[in-house]
Amino acid sequence: MDAARLVAESERVMRGAPRPEDVVEEAWQAAGLVEAVTRLLAPAEEPWQGRAAPLAATGAGPPRAARLTAVRDPVGTLRALRVLLGEINHALVALTCAVQDEGAYWSCVEALDTVDEAREQVRALAAGGAGAGGPRGPGGPGGPGAAGTAGGESSCGV
Repeated sequence: MDAARLVAESERVMRGAPRPEDVVEEAWQAAGLVEAVTRLLAPAEEPWQGRAAPLAATGAGPPRAARLTAVRDPVGTLRALRVLLGEINHALVALTCAVQDEGAYWSCVEALDTVDEAREQVRALAAGGAGAGGPRGPGGPGGPGAAGTAGGESSCGV
């Protein structure tokens, strides 16, 4: 599945009326997606050691990023990820200020740290030109093992 579609799934959750646990889950989902996009866009770089692993502890099921197969519009995907991570960050800050339970507070703080790290990774990818090529995916143009990158029109519409 293309990265833009996976970002759109998170955007739908965040645009609805997410419960506090949904916001925390989306933080981990987004961080996992950033890790997966990084592997596709910058396979030669040292892998980013994000902290998306705690997603399993939330009971959220398998990470959405496991369905990632391609990044058809790298520039648009990185832009959409920046916006999504900003929305999640704002929601987490509000949530952190409102929670009464200490466990929920620390869960929000951990999710905020993870979102911050993911935002930095997206900035690094964009600054490093990882989003300048065309579509990328395993075995596809511009993906790992491909001879080069092909240009293309944006198909994600985000």
